[in-house]
Amino acid sequence: MYFCFNPFSMKYLTAFILSIFIFGCTPTVKEKTETYFGGEILNPRTNFVLFLKDDIVIDTIRLNSDNRFLAKYNSLDEGLYTFKHGLEFQYIYLEPTDSILVRLNTWDFDESIVFSGKGSSKNEFLINLFLQNENEEKAMYQYFTLGEDAFQSKLDSLTQKRENIYQGFVENELVVSEGFDHLTNVAINLPIYRLKEVYPYYHKKAHHLDQFPQVSENFYSYRNNINLNENNLLSFYPYQNYLMNYLYNLSHQLKEQDSTKSDVTINVMNAVIENISSEEIKNTLLKRIVINDFLKSQNTCTIDNKKLSIFLKNCTNEAYINQVQNLVNDSKFVEIKNSLPNFDIVSYENSSNNINSVIKHRKTLIYFWSTEYMSVDYLVSRVHFLEKKHPNILFIGIQMQPAFLNISNEPKLKTLNLNNQFKLPSDSFASNFLTSRYPRTILVNSKGKVHNGFTFLDSKSLSTEINKIQ
Repeated sequence: MYFCFNPFSMKYLTAFILSIFIFGCTPTVKEKTETYFGGEILNPRTNFVLFLKDDIVIDTIRLNSDNRFLAKYNSLDEGLYTFKHGLEFQYIYLEPTDSILVRLNTWDFDESIVFSGKGSSKNEFLINLFLQNENEEKAMYQYFTLGEDAFQSKLDSLTQKRENIYQGFVENELVVSEGFDHLTNVAINLPIYRLKEVYPYYHKKAHHLDQFPQVSENFYSYRNNINLNENNLLSFYPYQNYLMNYLYNLSHQLKEQDSTKSDVTINVMNAVIENISSEEIKNTLLKRIVINDFLKSQNTCTIDNKKLSIFLKNCTNEAYINQVQNLVNDSKFVEIKNSLPNFDIVSYENSSNNINSVIKHRKTLIYFWSTEYMSVDYLVSRVHFLEKKHPNILFIGIQMQPAFLNISNEPKLKTLNLNNQFKLPSDSFASNFLTSRYPRTILVNSKGKVHNGFTFLDSKSLSTEINKIQ
């Protein structure tokens, strides 16, 4: 993707007009000591924008009647922030005197983003870099069949291309801060290094090898220059994604070298404990690993007692501990071969009902979902696929957080059978087995008995489980 910062292009002209409209006039000397963040949301999903630092919400900015928003901050620290609207989010890098406006269309969130104002050029560069990384990484998967030298050559070419683009950007900027320079180097290099971490696994898979390929001593030399404990980068996806792939690579290698280390999840949890000294990063990764393992369990989702013990012994974040324990309790609440507990639901026309009256002894898949974990686009696509594949099954969707969903702004949701779509009242009995707030899927047979008490709509074994319903 070619980076173009032509100030006369139509999208920048639009953004320039927007900035005049919102700010109205040139800021005074006093205003220049303050940081502004605002913009316009086309086709908004909610009436607010969340502003976050390190995954913690620091402000909720309301949209006005024209779907515009604006906030002012005093003494804002330089660094990476996140703004979120609906399920989508994007990064924004701010310095204390920046005045940045963003304009986007929720129908094409990342690709439609336009930045304007003081500090906008670095954010325009970052969003273009993210999109380029995404496209190039997908293209790189075809090269995992190559030998080490040829694969390294492809990566070197990719790295040089990105560094040349960044140098061109730096030469056109008056000042580039050390913080932004460091973040950009992370954004450029860690996705490349991640590809090297997964190379042995995918090379082995592509060639149907019995063992991982041998690589030279220099193949992982970059590891010496990576700080595994940068708390301020934990919420930055390229950083956390690299950490996870690095640790999983160590764990797969250990499995091959030692037959007593056959459980990769336990290996990677121990790798976190041994290699990560930051409490915040260690806690975050341990929670992510144990929950991922839970959701990928075969048939019915469960947490192995040994893995749970490792997590509880080494995680020091009480909120994470409670979340995982709630997940364990939720999974045990609805028992296989027992009758499905009856609970209240509400239609999108706000009429009350209960689950047993709706399913009426039919083979049923009940999926509890939330926009916190699943986009409406993916949900609709997945349900349509499953309904076509399993026409004899009744699919019932229950939105766990109806207050955050405006159905009038979700045209794709209307393509589902709305007679089978419901909302969950806050006092519904189902809340007893949804304490973790994670989405779950329950399979019920024609006698109203639970066939599977906790699986996941995206589970690879879901169709197999559906076919087993009597």
